[in-house]
Amino acid sequence: MRKWWGIWNQMTKPRVTSLVLATVFPGLYLDSQTSPSWDFVLFVLLGTYFMGSSSFIFNQYVEREKDSKMYRTKERPIPSGLVSPNQALVLGFGSLAISFLFFFYFVNLLAFLCSFAALVLYVFLYTIWLKPRTEQNIVIGGISGCVGPLIGYAASTNSLPLPAWVLVLIIFLWTPAHFWSLAIFLKEDYEFAGIPMMPVVSGIGKTVKQIFAYSVLYSVACGLFFLVQPDLGPAYLVVVVFLTMILLSFARYLWLNPDPKLAKRFFFFTILHLFLVNLTIVLDTRF
Repeated sequence: MRKWWGIWNQMTKPRVTSLVLATVFPGLYLDSQTSPSWDFVLFVLLGTYFMGSSSFIFNQYVEREKDSKMYRTKERPIPSGLVSPNQALVLGFGSLAISFLFFFYFVNLLAFLCSFAALVLYVFLYTIWLKPRTEQNIVIGGISGCVGPLIGYAASTNSLPLPAWVLVLIIFLWTPAHFWSLAIFLKEDYEFAGIPMMPVVSGIGKTVKQIFAYSVLYSVACGLFFLVQPDLGPAYLVVVVFLTMILLSFARYLWLNPDPKLAKRFFFFTILHLFLVNLTIVLDTRF
C-alpha cells in the first residue's frame, strides 16, 4: 500500500498541486456573504486536486521518453518501469472522472469547466505544443496554472468577476520568474533532453534579467488587486508591500549574481511569496 501511495505522489506532484489549491481559497471567500461550509470547501478542493492530478499524470505520459533522459525525472514511475504507459492513462482518466463527480454533484458545472480548461491547456498547449518548440513555453503555457482563482469564484458565486481575472493575472506574471529560476538550476538537464528552456536557448544572463522584469510586473499586479477588490483592508497592502520588497531585492541580487544555487533558493521563495499573498487575502477579508 505504501509503495502505491508513493507512486501516486510521484505522478501527481502534490507539492505543486497544494499551491494551486492555495490559489482557490481567495475566490471561495471574497465574494461570498458568509463563509462557505467546510464540506463545500472540501469538495471544491478535492475536485481541484483530482483534476490537477490528472493533468500531471497525462503530462508524464506524454513526456515519458524525455523524462527517461533527465537526471531529475528518470526515476519517475513511467520511465523507471513501475507503471506502464497504459496504466498511467487509466489513472489519468480515472482521476479526471473523480474530479468531474465532485464538481458536478457537490459544486457546479462552471467550476468543473474552469478546472478542465486548465487540464486541456496544460496537456495540449504547454506539454505537447509549446514546451518542445519555444523558450516562451512557460509564459504562454503558464496560463494553465492560473485557473485556481477562477475555480474558487465559480464555485462560490457561479460567476467570474473582474477580481478573479486580476488574480489570474497575478499568477500568470508570477509563473515565468518562478519557473525560469528552476530552469537555471536544471539547465544541464533541460539541455541534455533537448527542451528549449530560456537558460538553454538564450543563456542565464538574459534569463535573470527576465526574472527581474517579471518580478516587477507580478508585484504591480499584486498592488492592482487591492484596487479592484473593495473588501481588502490596509493589512493586505502592508503585507504585500513588505513581501514584494523582499522579492524584488532577491530578484535584483540574482540578476547581479546569477548562481544556480541562488536561483534554486529564489524558486522556493516565489512559492512562499504566492502562498503568503493568497493567505493574506483570505485573512484580511475574514478577520
